[in-house]
Amino acid sequence: MLVAVVFALTGFSSHGGSSSGSSGKSKGKSSSSSGGGCSSSKSKKNKKKSHGNGSTSSPTASASPTSPPVRAVLVGCAGADKNGATVQVTSTADGERTVRVPVTFSGASGAALDAGSLKVTLKARESRTVVVPMTAPGKAAEVKNCLVGTVERA
Repeated sequence: MLVAVVFALTGFSSHGGSSSGSSGKSKGKSSSSSGGGCSSSKSKKNKKKSHGNGSTSSPTASASPTSPPVRAVLVGCAGADKNGATVQVTSTADGERTVRVPVTFSGASGAALDAGSLKVTLKARESRTVVVPMTAPGKAAEVKNCLVGTVERA
């Protein structure tokens, strides 16, 4: 009876032990390995199912929060003849939205020279082109790059 308990705890079956010594060990190891493989494959199947469900719901869950109700796209940048950035602002919301559109104006070195923002009110699904003015228009000739920041509700 003690031998049966030891075999049960170590993973050896009594069937593998009844064979000859060397082939018995071989069978015992393969029996133990295949036993572990079965439980391992079951947990892999569970993990795959769990992973599959997670990846299926993930795009749906992340698509809603990341799609902003208002988008802003740079159309033109400030320069020697312009004191602001031209931005196309589009609402995807079903109702009216008032947002603040920020723009950073940078020089040739990449360092920020100025920043400006504009408060825009859009009707449902409206698109409009606006000019975000510089706060220091005297630096317009030095501007080489414009970057539209994150549009936030005003």
